[in-house]
Amino acid sequence: MPRLTVIQRKIHTNYQKISGGAGANDRFRSWEHCYDFFQRWPRQGISANKDIAALQLGFYLASWGMYRGSSFLLQFDYTAHLAVVECLRARQFAPLWKNEFGAADGDRDLVPIILDAVKAVRNAYGELAKQKDTNATDTLVTKVMLGTVGCLPACDQYFRAGVRKEFRTRDLKFSRLNEGFVVAILKFCHEHREELQEEQLKIEGDRGKHYPLMKLIDMYFWQIGCGG
Repeated sequence: MPRLTVIQRKIHTNYQKISGGAGANDRFRSWEHCYDFFQRWPRQGISANKDIAALQLGFYLASWGMYRGSSFLLQFDYTAHLAVVECLRARQFAPLWKNEFGAADGDRDLVPIILDAVKAVRNAYGELAKQKDTNATDTLVTKVMLGTVGCLPACDQYFRAGVRKEFRTRDLKFSRLNEGFVVAILKFCHEHREELQEEQLKIEGDRGKHYPLMKLIDMYFWQIGCGG
């Protein structure tokens, strides 16, 4: 058996949290359910099923810590996500549904579209967040993007800690969700695309699930950040 790289070992360890242990009922699988739903429907289908889409998104975000007491989402029902579902199906974001970010050499062209989608998601939550004197954080926005179009890792506490540990002296860092970060994460993906795609194939072979490259990058840095 070929020796696994560090990246592959970390991804494999993280994947065991999903496929082993609590398994079928583990909270980490909420991402799978949400992502599968949004990828299964064309953009028009999502609009026709927007209440179900909002429920899927809301439950995934709750499983991933976005309904804690300090979150403005805790004060609203699932309809808080309807505007987000609607904005992501806009024609301008169609390339994000058709292309897996990081899989092709020309994906630098998708960066402006991703940044527009980030802004649209943030604005979709804007009025509700303002009612609670807060805003839609980078953590929330990236978790939405990961659970729907799958084009960004979720920039939460553990992901950021993993980036800090791995890249103390290199060009990948996270201070805020901007063009520099998206370009840097794309560069990292391209540099390690072969080993990431090997892990994709293993997961697909194991459970028939397609994990986008940004999800694998999320798993890698999250695992480092949590000390695993």
